[in-house]
Amino acid sequence: MKNVIFDLDGCLIDSSEVQKAAFFGAYEEIVGDDNCPTYEEYIKYTGDSVDNVFKKLGLPASMAAPFRRISSESVDKIKVNWDAIDLVRSLKRNGCNIAICTGKDHDRTEDILKYYNVSELFDVLICADDVKSPKPSAEPIKKALENLCCSKEEAIVVGDGYSDIISAKRAGVRSVLVLWYGENGVPREADYTVKSVEELRTILQG
Repeated sequence: MKNVIFDLDGCLIDSSEVQKAAFFGAYEEIVGDDNCPTYEEYIKYTGDSVDNVFKKLGLPASMAAPFRRISSESVDKIKVNWDAIDLVRSLKRNGCNIAICTGKDHDRTEDILKYYNVSELFDVLICADDVKSPKPSAEPIKKALENLCCSKEEAIVVGDGYSDIISAKRAGVRSVLVLWYGENGVPREADYTVKSVEELRTILQG
């Protein structure tokens, strides 16, 4: 497989603690009462844009700005899955084109990749604010295919969330569900399911 489209969070990084702090911090700053939804309710919509998640939870759109600010201030607290990054490096050495398709906004995604010195590994970035309809819409995956200059048969999507897998299905692209950060109750609708980077390596490199 010469074209691989990765979700970012839950695949290559773990920013769950940062997201949790940003979510509760933004709620306290903008709303400030004791009726905040649980973090579990928030992560049900992982993969979608922050703006859409807040809308689905019935929360003020004004929470998005402090959420992004708190997240950016905590970039050093993100946990990178260096085994997965090593797999990306190996794929690149073997001539693969690599895209990221994420629900994060473009500036924040670039900041994370630059902070951890891995920007050069990715040929294409498709973020929530690069499309009209983020995941689980097919649009982000289709845009990634267009930028990779490949057909849907020549690519595979790697993600940890239901939105990732549904987005891939709607775009007609094969998918791999990764579970190294936990089961998360995601329905097993992907073409492959793996629990380790080595299992993923076997699928992608044969």
